Formats: sequence, C-alpha cells, structure tokens
Amino acid sequence: MPSVTVKLSKPIEFFGKRLAAVTLKEPTGGPFVRLGEPRVLIFTPTGSGYWIENAEQIRSYLDALIDHEAGGEAIMSSLGLEDAIIVKEALFDFFIVAAANANAKRAAAKSTPSSSASGL
Repeated sequence: MPSVTVKLSKPIEFFGKRLAAVTLKEPTGGPFVRLGEPRVLIFTPTGSGYWIENAEQIRSYLDALIDHEAGGEAIMSSLGLEDAIIVKEALFDFFIVAAANANAKRAAAKSTPSSSASGL
C-alpha cells in the first residue's frame, strides 16, 4: 500500500496556505521496529476483543508519516476532530493491510510441502 491521501472535510489554513488534504506515507520497517504497534488487540475470556490504542506511538507515527514540511504533529493539531479521526484511521489501515498480507503469506508457506521432504 503506497501513500494515502485523506481529503479533509474542513480544509485548514496553514502558514497562509489552504490545506484541503493530508497525505500519509506508508510506514516502513524502521519506524515499526522502533515504535511498535499503534494499537493492540486484547481478547476477553468470552473470545471477543477490543483495541487498546497506544497514543504515544500513534502521535509518533503521524508526526513521521504525514507528508508536510511542518510535520505531522503540527498538521494534526490544526485539524478538526472528524478529520483527525479519519487520518488516524488511515494510519491503522496500513497496519491492517500489512498484517492481513503477512498472515496470508505465512499461511501459504505453511501449506506448501517442503521439497526436501519429498526425496525421502
């Protein structure tokens, strides 16, 4: 998943310029290893689950990934609540898609017979 652009429902004025959209760059392995997951899924004894957000990691990811010279934290501080939530959800989407792809590849690798075992 390459960068994602979120169209703002309420454009903002930032340093004398109108900002109508926010672009998030795709996270890479470096920030992931340094920052970890932006949220963690917690399972209850009944098997249902809920997410616990890591506010500091979310802030750090958004600051690093929002593609604007002022930095993500400054942009996020200027957004309306609805737009800030949409941008945060766009960040989560990177992790949802990457986890689904990783799980699919891992499952496919487990189901593929080993070529070295076939010669025995």
